[in-house]
Amino acid sequence: MDAQRWRLARELFEAVVDFPPEEWEAMLAEHCPDDVDLRVEVLELLRADAAATHGTGMADAAPNVVAELAQRLAGDEAVRATSGMVASGLRLGPFRLVREIGRGGMGAVWLAERDDGAFRQAVAIKLIKAGWDAADVYARFRAERQILASLSHPNIAHLVDGGVSADGKPWLALEYVDGVDLRTWCDRERLSLERRLRAFLTVCDAVSHAHAHLVVHRDLKPSNILVRADGTVKLLDFGIAKLIHTDATASATRVFTPEYAAPEQVRGDTVTTAVDVYALGLILYELLTGHRPYKVDKSTPAAYERAILDQEPTKPSAIVTRDDADAAQRRDLTPKRLRRELRGDLDAIVLKALRKEPAQRYASVADFAADVTAHLERRPVGARRGGRRYRAARFLRRHAIAATALTLAFAVLVAALAMVAWQRDVARTEARKAASAVDFLVGLFATADPAKTAGAGVTAQQLLDRGAERVDAELADTPAAQAELLVAIGRAYQGLGNNERALAQYERAVALRRALGEPFALAQALSSLSMAQKSLGRNPATRATIDEARALAAGAPAGAERDALVAQLLYGSAMLLFLEGRHADAETEYRESLRLRLALENGYGPNARDTAMMLSRVVASQKRHDDAERMIGDVVAAIRGAKPVPLAELVEALDAQGSAQGKRGHHAQSEATYREAAQVAEQVYGPDHWYVAIQLNNAGRAANDDGRSGEAIAPLERAVAIGRKALPAEHLFIASALKNLADAERGAGRAADACRDYAAALAALELKPGRKRPDPEEIRARLKECPAS
Repeated sequence: MDAQRWRLARELFEAVVDFPPEEWEAMLAEHCPDDVDLRVEVLELLRADAAATHGTGMADAAPNVVAELAQRLAGDEAVRATSGMVASGLRLGPFRLVREIGRGGMGAVWLAERDDGAFRQAVAIKLIKAGWDAADVYARFRAERQILASLSHPNIAHLVDGGVSADGKPWLALEYVDGVDLRTWCDRERLSLERRLRAFLTVCDAVSHAHAHLVVHRDLKPSNILVRADGTVKLLDFGIAKLIHTDATASATRVFTPEYAAPEQVRGDTVTTAVDVYALGLILYELLTGHRPYKVDKSTPAAYERAILDQEPTKPSAIVTRDDADAAQRRDLTPKRLRRELRGDLDAIVLKALRKEPAQRYASVADFAADVTAHLERRPVGARRGGRRYRAARFLRRHAIAATALTLAFAVLVAALAMVAWQRDVARTEARKAASAVDFLVGLFATADPAKTAGAGVTAQQLLDRGAERVDAELADTPAAQAELLVAIGRAYQGLGNNERALAQYERAVALRRALGEPFALAQALSSLSMAQKSLGRNPATRATIDEARALAAGAPAGAERDALVAQLLYGSAMLLFLEGRHADAETEYRESLRLRLALENGYGPNARDTAMMLSRVVASQKRHDDAERMIGDVVAAIRGAKPVPLAELVEALDAQGSAQGKRGHHAQSEATYREAAQVAEQVYGPDHWYVAIQLNNAGRAANDDGRSGEAIAPLERAVAIGRKALPAEHLFIASALKNLADAERGAGRAADACRDYAAALAALELKPGRKRPDPEEIRARLKECPAS
């Protein structure tokens, strides 16, 4: 044996020496599937080591194992010489093998195509390798088939078919997943921590489904979790999965991937769902940090097992160093920011999943996922068991809209009451009124203390409902404070999308202000009321409310407060004028609103940017596309210059910019802008949000308009996929996106695909008869060009 071969033999020896003899061949086959002689040589080393290290019992067993496996290997080698020629093109049931795409210790996986003429279908076929036709291997193969047949989940690769070959060997046909592993996909797409966590939750949901059907996977690792190009996550390889109820004792054969094994698997203890919780903890650790939690001197199974049993995992936030710039960049962060994001909740969540004792981990994958979800929603996580201070901080972060609105109302109220007190020289009385408002707010937040709600979370909606109920009773003797808080509560309701409840609070505030006889304060309350009326589509009432408020504001003293109110009323009025088709009048009022807001905010602040964006759309509606593109370009530049960049606002501005560019015929620029809008929307809303689909649809349409039909197809296909997932089938977007996809396919020469999608677009459009966009007659004309089916 030469020096290089000896080094290889020693490396293989160290990789498997700590495993039982009956597992040696499976592991050697995985490490060197093509060198049978080397595997026999390593087996001889293992036998000698067993005799020297473990005494006669092991030594007596080892020669028999070596002899049996050597015989098996010889048979395997004889078959391998011809297996490549025989397997390629071999038919199994309705499928024809195309090429080998994977190989493990006992099995091989082939890409295959349906070959019976019924329809086109690609599958992954799993076969037992030559020489592995032992009864226990067949039993495991049958168990995998039964397990897969019992599972039905969109994120688990499903069983397609199965059978026995002409020579009596079983085979499985599985859903073919053309993708990359989860860790690689997250890094390649430079996913933020939030998006990584949401992808991880998809995996948890699939594993929970398996557990609900009494199946433990036992071999969860990134390579068994693939992600398709469209972002769909698929869990694979239930080859060593176990039915929970079939055997409550430890397995005689330890089969697992050492790097992702739980301590009880290493010890050979009873396997429960806790091993999957542990493996998911390791996967999450890597997704978040780019590292593994244990320090291992050499990458051998024995080294990993010692680390798993003896080492405590390093905190995720502690393992990230200054040298991890690349890993942090792949998460769109700096190393310092990554450590800060991991510190606290995520440290606690991951470390709980990685506890050595199964009973100390999460009781289920669902509980694990619930803590991850709580972190994403800024609620307290169970892993931290925080005190009141921690729970209160999470509560305020979670309900930022309600808390900020009420806190702001409190600040405004105190300032307003102090001014009233000074003006009216009744300081003591007004101080008592301010104190009553403070008591009200403090009492309201106290009702959300988890210590007083048996640990149950309190939603922003519940907090506001309580405030709306209590404000009359507790502030009856301070109507000004009462009106101020009702407006604040109304704004918070609007932030949550509950315009009906907002309207009710504003109406109460208006009634109080009328009774108090304060014209300017009444105008402010009316302005808030008009926003709720407009959101509910009550345009005539909105017009009347705005007109009354403008008349009252005109009589107020000049100053910034009046200008701010007038600017808001002009903005609301312009919106109504635009909806009435009076575009020139709308432009006049938007321009005056913008002038006031630029002065108030000393440039393009948030309100000025919003007004300029609306103004650009009105200008574009009058076919002045050059002006519109220039205006929205200024807005986009201002948003990019803000610190921090308001991403949701940037999406809206990019959408408007892409539209303006397209109307000028700058389709390539328009496509690039829409693609950026889609990327930013993913950061803000997640990959499966309908607003991402809108931007992808726009990008695809722009590429097609630019004559690049082939490049338009991918974003349009993803837009359709997201739309179907996020929206009801009858939603107009789905019909429009399908029609745009079909247009691109037609332009790219993919006639059959275009005909299919034109038909789907028409079917979606006809779910609500009478709709005229997209044009049903144009679609029918395209379908007439299609061959009769």
